[in-house]
Amino acid sequence: MKSVLKFIVGLALLTYLVLAVTKFRKGENTEACSGVDIEVTDSSKAAFISPNEVRVLLERKHLYPEGIPMNRISSTEIEKALKAHQFILDAQCYKTADNVVHVKVSQRLPVMRIMSCNGSNFFIDGKGMRMSKVHYPADVVIATGAITPTYAHRYLAPIGKYLQNNDFWNSQIEQLNVLADGSVEMVPRVGNHIVYLGAPVKVDSKLNRLKVFYQKVLCKVGWNKYNRIDVEFGNQIVCTKNE
Repeated sequence: MKSVLKFIVGLALLTYLVLAVTKFRKGENTEACSGVDIEVTDSSKAAFISPNEVRVLLERKHLYPEGIPMNRISSTEIEKALKAHQFILDAQCYKTADNVVHVKVSQRLPVMRIMSCNGSNFFIDGKGMRMSKVHYPADVVIATGAITPTYAHRYLAPIGKYLQNNDFWNSQIEQLNVLADGSVEMVPRVGNHIVYLGAPVKVDSKLNRLKVFYQKVLCKVGWNKYNRIDVEFGNQIVCTKNE
């Protein structure tokens, strides 16, 4: 008896799914959208855009789907409109058989704040794209000094992305300073020293060596023993002592 009941339930569910899929494929669903589910997937990391702001954006563009017949709702148009927003990295829109439209949005997150000596003040994301007019309370690394938009895009964005994805360095590095010749200094949160990276290349290798130095040397002799730590060249670290 149980087997027969399971078979009937399974057959009914399969029939429902087939009819639902066929309905959407043929574009015959003229029923109105009964609800819109909007999710900002990385809202715990930042609050550049909220579900309500997504709704307002779609309403302004006359794309908010609630109350619209399902066969007249274009997921592609909704995605295209959302992706054009400066704080949205990606957007996905899909419909379900219960006449609900689901919208998932991921934000463009800044990896560094640029405050150049020429007065420019803006954020960049992991791709080096400029994010203007951002009021961002999160604690991202600040880069100062002789910074051009090209330099920020080519060099600072990869460094910022690397730091943000590394728990140790994300909590340790507070500021970068770009010198006139394009070389980079780092200001750590712990200790009174400056770390000289030199040219902004092979940063991961330089920071790996620095981390070993921190673990094997500075933790024993003290974080304030040196005022400058130079990791510019491979296989060596040059330190200058405090007087």
